[in-house]
Amino acid sequence: MNSARTTSTLFLLGLLVSCGGAKDNTEPPAELTAIKTEVPLQLNWSLDTRASRNSASYRLRPLVIGDRVYSIDTNGRVTCVDLVKGRKLWKFDTDLTPIAGLSGNEQVLIATSQDGDIVAYRESDEELVKLWGTRIQSEIRSPPVVDGDQVFVRSVNGKLRSLAIADGAEQWVVSRRVPSLSLTGNSQPLVAGPLVFAGFDDGKLIAYERDSGQTRWESTIAAPSGRTEIERLVDVDGRFVLADGVIYVASYQGRLAALQAFNGELLWSREFSSYQPIAIDDDALYLSADNSHLWAIDRRTGSAFWKQEVLHARRITAPAVIGDNLVVADLDGYLHWFSKADGTLLSRIRTSYTRNYVQPIAWQDTVLTLDRLGLLASVSVRQ
Repeated sequence: MNSARTTSTLFLLGLLVSCGGAKDNTEPPAELTAIKTEVPLQLNWSLDTRASRNSASYRLRPLVIGDRVYSIDTNGRVTCVDLVKGRKLWKFDTDLTPIAGLSGNEQVLIATSQDGDIVAYRESDEELVKLWGTRIQSEIRSPPVVDGDQVFVRSVNGKLRSLAIADGAEQWVVSRRVPSLSLTGNSQPLVAGPLVFAGFDDGKLIAYERDSGQTRWESTIAAPSGRTEIERLVDVDGRFVLADGVIYVASYQGRLAALQAFNGELLWSREFSSYQPIAIDDDALYLSADNSHLWAIDRRTGSAFWKQEVLHARRITAPAVIGDNLVVADLDGYLHWFSKADGTLLSRIRTSYTRNYVQPIAWQDTVLTLDRLGLLASVSVRQ
């Protein structure tokens, strides 16, 4: 069985379990507990961004540019929303079938599809104008990265490409072998100065020269172990982060590690399992483990400041940092507020009645969240 078919099969099995089509052997989610001193929250607005009632947006994270947010659903419709008022400004049908969110900046928006399409648009008079399009022979499960005059695209067949922002011409491509079984998803490339970093399904993090695609260094974040293919999953799927010349990266069923960005030297590592993006501030890393425990990790040493288990098995998203707090969303459409200092649960608010997959987005003093059916919502602390 090829990798794409295997990962798709795992994903569909997961959906069947969640929908009652198969016996669910997963742990039951923790019951919500009472909060002693609750921080008052308010729902500023919510908006349905779906093109059709049966369109499900699983990991199509919205893109914030200035005071606007752009979302795309599985029917390929792009919706532009005013972040302050929650008002829909325009919508545009791309005719793509995306499984990753939009990327871009004020000059260009990049949309992709499960068929391998990569299309660049320019916003003009409340619509999108196509600049160029190209197609590769693989699904694209993470948003491309736009940096300067390059677009970096990671595809499910283990390839990383650099395309010219001007016309989509391929500048270079590198490839890694894909294990026979891997998680549904890929990590987004990270660009820093002359290097671009990519994580792969075999547990490797590799730094490439952004101009040529030549390998600068590679590091094994986690090595496969165990007798079954499932036990040997070590995908580097979460969005890793860079700060002060150090890259922080986590793998599924593997490790959390800190490496020097310029040479890949390992500074510290610890056992950890996560396929979610990492949040960061000046002192700590904040992560959602695969059992939905929330962690704060010392950036300097890798030791834990605290661990919060109150949302065990509630399938929480990666955390977002907003001021002195952390925010995660869960399987029932709740947003949960925690203290960064000690992990105390401070408050919760329900923005929908279905699961949130994507990491909430902090914008000014508000938090944006998108549920799996495309309901976009804005929440803030009530003054």
